[in-house]
Amino acid sequence: MIVDIHGKKLVFGMQWRTLTGSGTPTTLAANIAREVKAARIWHEDQALHMGYLNGADAQAKIKDKLYSAAAALSRVPELVPNALFVFRLDHSGGAPLYLVCGIVKGRPRVGFDQVVTDERTLSTLIADFPTKCDGEFKLVGNSPELLSLLPQDRRISHVEFDLAKLVEVAGPSAVLKKPRATTQRKQLLIVVMVSAVAAVGWKYGKSEYDAYQRRLHPPPPQKTPAELYADDLLSRGAAPVAPAAAGLPAFMRWFETVAQLSVGGWTLSNVKCNQLVSPDTGCTVTYAIKDGARGATNRTFLEAIPDWASNPRFQKGDTEVEVDAKVRLGDQTRLGDLLVRLPLPMALRSDFGSQLQVLRPVVGKAALEDFTFFGLVPPQGPGSIEHPVRAATWEISGPLRNTTEFKSFPRSVVATSIELTVNLDASPDLKQSKFMLTVKGDAYARD
Repeated sequence: MIVDIHGKKLVFGMQWRTLTGSGTPTTLAANIAREVKAARIWHEDQALHMGYLNGADAQAKIKDKLYSAAAALSRVPELVPNALFVFRLDHSGGAPLYLVCGIVKGRPRVGFDQVVTDERTLSTLIADFPTKCDGEFKLVGNSPELLSLLPQDRRISHVEFDLAKLVEVAGPSAVLKKPRATTQRKQLLIVVMVSAVAAVGWKYGKSEYDAYQRRLHPPPPQKTPAELYADDLLSRGAAPVAPAAAGLPAFMRWFETVAQLSVGGWTLSNVKCNQLVSPDTGCTVTYAIKDGARGATNRTFLEAIPDWASNPRFQKGDTEVEVDAKVRLGDQTRLGDLLVRLPLPMALRSDFGSQLQVLRPVVGKAALEDFTFFGLVPPQGPGSIEHPVRAATWEISGPLRNTTEFKSFPRSVVATSIELTVNLDASPDLKQSKFMLTVKGDAYARD
């Protein structure tokens, strides 16, 4: 797919090959170009890989320079060596497209330069990418919510990166060039390629864009809105979640029996767990040197660091240190397990909403927000779905001692984040404690 961004043409969905066999890399690349009848390829003199346009893009008569999006990404220092670029591209008249580029060891990974038209294929690619690279990697693009589909035992961070930034980093090293002249002459003797396909505009020329897409990707047999919605729920249902009734008491048990208030003279100040999943979720635990503390140093912390803590990171002038922890939140549960039997929105508001109201006198905040349509809205609109799933965010902020109330929360209520703040100097009262907990999550219902 050729995307025109402010006059600069980026190519997604290229075919990549690893160069093997006898001969120089340049010769091997030229041989492949001749084999596939490629008019433009990406290759550098000593590179042991090369890329060329897919069949549909190769037919486009474009005189301007073409830049490989994958090759451009592989030259961004803060993204390499391993990165998975996923950019959701919305357009009028259809479901969104996902532009995907996988970079492993600083080079485009075969099979991961794609234009994806459905979320099921996207989920498969995301699940497969961690098996292709070792250690940490970055999820790049505009879809941070996809982090929940990636392994929680890997160090994975999200880097916001849009197509405008990609244009900026697409330099001469990403330009597609003609194969060697000798190869071109041989190709001209074999076939003369004649075609006319318009280049695609991004954010501009919607009618031309849609026409181009229809030629490249003929529409599949039309599904009903209910079928489209069911497919979307099935894809989303694969994501792991942490039911609040089991996960929050489990977190409390971990804090009481495993976490330590003091390590080597450093005092626990904060535990933060974002994007909660089951069975195990990753948390960041922060210790600090309190004013007036004597004898607490970086060395004393490292010598006393517990087995559950890993990857210590000293910061703020060596007055704080963060460590990583794995916290078990109960048996593995996926969202699809909870979507099978859901209460009505009003029933959940009556049940769960009342539980939160009972807690309000002893917490700072306990709120259940409005229910909204959950999932991908079919092109025909939300009214085309008879019984859609509804979701509402909720939040509780107050003393940790109230955690015992969470075990009675409904089955369709999940927790998405936890933050525990420790202040041993605080004076406890009805809504105040030395251990203050903030929990956020989602509640699911169905009309």
